[in-house]
Parts: sequence; structure tokens; C-alpha cells
Amino acid sequence: MTRPRIRERDAVVCTAGLAVTALASTVARRHPAPDRWLFALVNDHGEARPFRMLQQLGTPWVLPGTAVVAALAGRRRLALAAALALPLEKALEVGIKKVRPAPRPLYVQPTVLRDDAPVEGGSFPSGHAAIAFAAAALVAPDLPSRARPAVLGAAAAAAVVRIGQGAHHPVDAVGGAALGVAVAAGLRSLVGR
Repeated sequence: MTRPRIRERDAVVCTAGLAVTALASTVARRHPAPDRWLFALVNDHGEARPFRMLQQLGTPWVLPGTAVVAALAGRRRLALAAALALPLEKALEVGIKKVRPAPRPLYVQPTVLRDDAPVEGGSFPSGHAAIAFAAAALVAPDLPSRARPAVLGAAAAAAVVRIGQGAHHPVDAVGGAALGVAVAAGLRSLVGR
């Protein structure tokens, strides 16, 4: 695939990710029955300590860490995109939470809180999901095709763990994932591969 086509595809993925985030934000405030049902299913699973570590893939250190590893590997464009991803993701996440506030699950339905599940602040979009998917979407194109599903699966697992902990509804995780993919695709389109 030629470079202009790759950039064009990344721009389309960025636009689609932002569109999905916007659509999910309209659902997040209403908490439809399927979202509440899926939340209860995941949140009621009981304690799953081994999976708790997966939430670390959505913590803020992941993107700067990705930038450092990419720089050490001589992948300057990937390092630049990863370095820019956290400030861009956080700006968008905080902006969305201010414009479209959505309550945490605890205030919507019976919720089991685990680990560090916050009870304050906006629930939509999930910052952990956004960071995990931004990192995965940044590095996946540079990995062998057989490794990509594992990286994206780990990002999805980080989002599901946050639902299980009682921090987010499923639609929050979907919105965060879409936001993370949009950020990664937009940055890859701007800085190239």
C-alpha cells in the first residue's frame, strides 16, 4: 500500500473513531437496558485478581513508555506519535467528560466496587480503554500480523477489567476504545509511519 493511501486510511479510521465516540456519548447518559445488563454480567463475576494487572495497560505511563521503547528501537515517528498521544487523549477525554457528563455505574445501578474503582468524576469515556487502545493501535501496524490480535485483545481486556471493577459501563469502554483508536490513527496520519 502506498504512503498516501496509508495516511488516507488512517484519517478515515480517525474520523470513524471520533464518530463512534460521539454516538456512544449520546447513549452513555441514558444507560439503556442492554448496557446495564452487560455491566451487571461483567461486574457480578466475582473477584478476578489475575486479570487486575491488565488494567495497567490503560494507565498513563503506557504511552510515554511506548514512546521511549520506540525511540530506543529507532522508530522516531512511532516515538513521536506515542509521545503526543497521552496529552491529546487526555485533552479529548477531559473535554468530553465536561461537555457530556455521565455518572459512574454506582449511581445508576447496584455495583460492586473493586480495587481502585473511582466513585467520583465522569464515567464516559473510559480513560483506561482510551489509553490501552491508543497504545495498541499505535504499535499494532508495526507488529507481525499474527501478533496484532493479542495486542488488541489485551487492550480489550483492560477495558473489560474496568467494567468488572465497577468503574465504567460497557458503553464507556466502547467510547474510550473508539477515542483511543481515533487518537492513534490521527497521529499516525499526521506523523506518518
